[in-house]
Amino acid sequence: MRKFAISLIVLLLIGMSAFYGVKTWEHQKINVNKSNDTAKKVSHIDLVTLGDSLTEGVGDEKNIQGYSGRVAKKIRSEYGISVTLSNFGKAGDRSDQIKKRLDTQTKFQTHLKKANIIVMTSGGNDLQQILLKNIYATSPSILSAAVRQGKQSYQKNLSALMRDIRSYNSHAPIFIFGNYNPLYVHFANRSDFNDDVKLFNGINESVAEKDGNAYFVSIFQLTYGQFTTSAERKELIKQSTDSNSSTKSNAAMTAVLTGKQNINNDWISTDDNYHPNNKGYNYMTVQLFNKMKKETKQWLIKR
Repeated sequence: MRKFAISLIVLLLIGMSAFYGVKTWEHQKINVNKSNDTAKKVSHIDLVTLGDSLTEGVGDEKNIQGYSGRVAKKIRSEYGISVTLSNFGKAGDRSDQIKKRLDTQTKFQTHLKKANIIVMTSGGNDLQQILLKNIYATSPSILSAAVRQGKQSYQKNLSALMRDIRSYNSHAPIFIFGNYNPLYVHFANRSDFNDDVKLFNGINESVAEKDGNAYFVSIFQLTYGQFTTSAERKELIKQSTDSNSSTKSNAAMTAVLTGKQNINNDWISTDDNYHPNNKGYNYMTVQLFNKMKKETKQWLIKR
């Protein structure tokens, strides 16, 4: 029974591509740092986004390509410039598969060469692969040990992808998203899931720092959604511990899989309980745009 329960939990992580009380996209006011030297401001931006399902925009009810379409719109409105968006996100891709597409697709290469801004998502599916390979792990500690062992391979693959990107474009700033744990509200008592995601996020952050002109964008807060206080999370952990006991775990997992769980993360799509919904993608966009604003000298000013 225990093996079966852990196996089902791991299966729930399929689709993870892979949120602190912040205001939603519609209500958060962003203070734009206006350039005093508007004569040097560029008039057009080529924005290239690449990665997995988070870049493709899976779960976006508005069908505007998730954070990709939203941040393109935000740049246009805040800076009064035109933006061409080229989205090379593909659901299910690991870091090595993103690299393979870049190595083999001329269109991908061409757009990347002329990009002024590059944004990418990576890591969720790499982590998923490790978890699936250890589907019969008999305890959370054994599962986490496998994740720790697999991080070297992911770091190697992500570093290779970054070098590949830089071989086509050495000047554009790269913004790299981290990931989140979409299962938290359903299995809040499983802190090991959070730890595994954070471990892989650390790789994204370190690879970005090593590049010198790449910037890590944290979206881990999506994990918690509307549960913004420690008291709320403590109660959620208690509920999760009770409902996911050995006698009830199968029913709890089935409820998540079928979308019948009573508790949901308001920022994650109830269609699959994995990907961001409109609120989630708005949050991602705010986090990305705030980071972009700090680096306008890298993409907004003519050189």
